[in-house]
Formats: sequence, structure tokens, C-alpha cells
Amino acid sequence: MQQPMSAFEHYEHGLVLKKVQMFNQAIDDFKKAALDPAFSGKAQLQIALCLKTAGRHEEAVMAFRQALAAHTFSPGEHHYVLYHLGQTLESLDRHEESIQIYEAIRKEDPTFRDVAQRSKHLSTGGRGPVPQPFGQWNAFAEEVLAQGRQLKPHLVALFEQTGQWMIRQAESLKSHPLFERKKPASGNTAGPRSSQPLTAKRPGPPASRNRAIESRRHPRTSVRLRSHFSAKGRMEKGEGELRDISPWGCRVTSPVAVPVGADLECCIFPQDAANPFIIDGATVRWISSQEFGLSFTSVRPAVQRQIAQLCRRQAA
Repeated sequence: MQQPMSAFEHYEHGLVLKKVQMFNQAIDDFKKAALDPAFSGKAQLQIALCLKTAGRHEEAVMAFRQALAAHTFSPGEHHYVLYHLGQTLESLDRHEESIQIYEAIRKEDPTFRDVAQRSKHLSTGGRGPVPQPFGQWNAFAEEVLAQGRQLKPHLVALFEQTGQWMIRQAESLKSHPLFERKKPASGNTAGPRSSQPLTAKRPGPPASRNRAIESRRHPRTSVRLRSHFSAKGRMEKGEGELRDISPWGCRVTSPVAVPVGADLECCIFPQDAANPFIIDGATVRWISSQEFGLSFTSVRPAVQRQIAQLCRRQAA
């Protein structure tokens, strides 16, 4: 019998679903996590952020207030929650309430983000984005640097994967007919070289594939695993089932149509683990009827090792 998920597992699962913009499912997990007093505040905060991103601002305001009522945040975190509450109230044109919140933050921390500028902007009848004076670039640069320090491990992993992908592409190009050295025809060594133009046969449309002639550098392992995916920069997202996988790619069956060349984020849910494997970047290489193939272009080394272990277990 499968053990019920803990509050921690529901919270972590909700974060993954939130990342791939499956907000309703994420909210369900956060609500279950919020039943534990240790997670009530931050789970309510995540519910509010999901509702805010989904444009459900009235509900988000209530969720932000419920998060604050838990009294589980540090002063800095408390200001963060208030700041997002103020922004949400701005979206509802409740500017007086926004000003009160920004002024409350400003009294305790005058340098917190742009609360001084926001409060002044709204108090003078301004609406929309807050004009940023030149001096704000220093604060902006500091925030970018702080975020960069947090993302550094992910960037390193991305560069590693990009480098490995480029090496594989370079190796495959060596065997391309375009780069093969042709021997001169016998009897014509002294004659002038013909200047016939080089033409290449135009490849067929990439909408389908011939599995009989398909070859891969990394063999796939047959699996049946649940997955979620979303397209970067677009609204395309959905669920699917993995039918095979390797540390470098997978095949997905799904009723959701995705175009060849689309960059996706993908979450794979192993059968024996509550937390999924997160693939930060995957490119659609081929598509067919309710099926497509992904090549992993950005996957963290730890996740790659987990996938390799999964493949070994399935093959055993």
C-alpha cells in the first residue's frame, strides 16, 4: 500500500507544478501542505503567487493575507509578502491600500526594493510602471548579481550540457557526405577541374520519422512514466506518458501538439519517488500522431545520474 505524501512532499511537488505553470494542480498540493502548521505560511504564500500569476487577483489578495496571518515569516520575508500584496492590490486599482502597504514597508526598511518610488508614484496619481531614476541601476545591479550567485550552479550545468551537445554534433558532422574527401576520377588528373555546383538533396519535412533507420548514440530504455511539460515563452503545456528514456532524451505520447524545434521544460515522475526529475531544457526533435521525441539540452548532472540509475533498474 502506497504511503500518503507528507506535507514536505506536497510542498515540493507543488513547487514543481508551479514551475511548469500547472497552477490548479500546484494549489491543490499547497493546500494539503498548509494543513501542517510548519508549512502553513509558506504554502499559503505559494498559493497566493500561483493565483497572482494566473490573474486571479482577488483570490490572491485573500491568500496573501492568510499567509501573513500565519506569523511564520522573518522580517525580510514579511516585507516580501507585503510587497507582492501591494502589487496585487495595484492590479485591482486599490491604490490607497497599496500606498498604505508600501509606506508600512518603508517605515521598517526604507531601502526595500522600490517601495519609496512606488508610494510616491501612486500618491501623485501615477499609474502603471514606476519610472526608475538612474540611481536605481545600482540597486538593480546588486539584485541581478545576487540572483546570478544563486543561479550559478544551474548555469554551470547548462554550459556543461551545451558543450557536450556541441561535441556530439561535431562528431556527427565528420561522417556527413558534405565533408567527405572525394577521389579524383582516373584519367582526368591533368585536365581542368569541373566547376559543377554542389547541390544537396533537400531533406523531407521533420514532422515524422522512420524508426527503422533511426539510430541513437545513447540507447533508450522502455518505461511508462507520467510527465508534465511546458513550452518556454508560450502557453503550450500539457501532460504525457514517457515510453522510453535515456540520460539524453525521451519519447512522449500526449494529445497536446507541439512543434518541431520547440524548447520545453519537462518534469518526469518516477513510479517509486514523490519528487520528479526536472529537465530544465529539452528540444522537440520529431513529431508524429500524438507522439514526439525530446533531446535533453539542459539537464543537471545530478538529475542525469538519477535518470541513468532509473534506466539501469529498468534494464535489469
